[in-house]
Amino acid sequence: MCLMIGWYYHLPACASEFEVTTLVDESLQLLVDAHHDTRAKVSLAITGSLLAHIETHRPRFLTSLGDAIADAIVELVATTYHEVCPFLIPPRYLHRQITLDLKTKQRLFSIRPTAFWSGNLAWTPALPDILSELGLHTAIIDEAHLREAHQTQLWQWLRKDSMQLDTLLVDTLMSESLIHRTYRLNQSPDSALTLRILSSDLRRSLSFGTTGALHHAWDDAPLDAFITRLEETQSPTDTTCRFTGDDGDRINPVSITQYRRLLDALGPALACVSDPLENAREMTLDFLPAHAPGGSDFWQDPVAKAYGEILTELYRAADMGYVEEDDILPLQDVFPIFWKRIARTRWYYARAHDLLRNTERKPRI
Repeated sequence: MCLMIGWYYHLPACASEFEVTTLVDESLQLLVDAHHDTRAKVSLAITGSLLAHIETHRPRFLTSLGDAIADAIVELVATTYHEVCPFLIPPRYLHRQITLDLKTKQRLFSIRPTAFWSGNLAWTPALPDILSELGLHTAIIDEAHLREAHQTQLWQWLRKDSMQLDTLLVDTLMSESLIHRTYRLNQSPDSALTLRILSSDLRRSLSFGTTGALHHAWDDAPLDAFITRLEETQSPTDTTCRFTGDDGDRINPVSITQYRRLLDALGPALACVSDPLENAREMTLDFLPAHAPGGSDFWQDPVAKAYGEILTELYRAADMGYVEEDDILPLQDVFPIFWKRIARTRWYYARAHDLLRNTERKPRI
């Protein structure tokens, strides 16, 4: 058996110094130290914008992370620079988001990731061509963030492989027919993409003191059962790979002791998410055009619809030369759309309106 663990870390573009330092000190550093101590490999998808925040507020952590990368303990995975919904933004902006993320990781660590983790809502038909152009040939989608994929074309494609949606509850979304699988998506000869689905079994097994918990904190029984199940599946001839992972903030001072127990038990079996695998399922899929990604029902949400209209105005202003495209990138963050936190939304709306007001005073180019 080959066990792969991946964690996804992001913060909003308007994150405060307190949020950044708390995430580093009470999650990221704990995670990296645990893997470094046990020599167990792990894949981390840390958004470029979060790395930039860390460079400003916790630069010493970048040294620790760089050492773990150099020791081949941590594999850094590409993301979009800000956490965005790929199918909700124009392809050229998606390209800029990924390019900026790659440049940030190359600048900080002198490495270029080979796998891509797409984050929330996961997919757009434009993604394979963009990733191929940027030299990224593996895409990662975790089970927790795939919960909205039924609104995108990816849902329709994977249904061809007998995927069934069991329930809309956050943590019991898919049957075992999908998670842990690897697919080879052939959109065109030049943009074949390996797609790997990560299970949320690990999240369900760890105890948290957070709203993400499915059971009380400090309950060891689910983790013990999880470890036992994985140990029982291990054999020299077993080629099945199990993927586990979720948002990195599930690692915290409450859960880290349990997580270390997992690494102590299964550390030698761990591999990086982008490591080559055998027995990938080949699927030739009928892709819709890039301008028809699906998900139209999503825009019935009044907050998302209102904010989407503002972004559309900004795209039009950028096309006319009134606004720099890079100034729009932070405003494509998922936070004002999905989480609808008033303070967050106010920050994004204010930035967007400031850019639009500047266009009124700017001569047309």
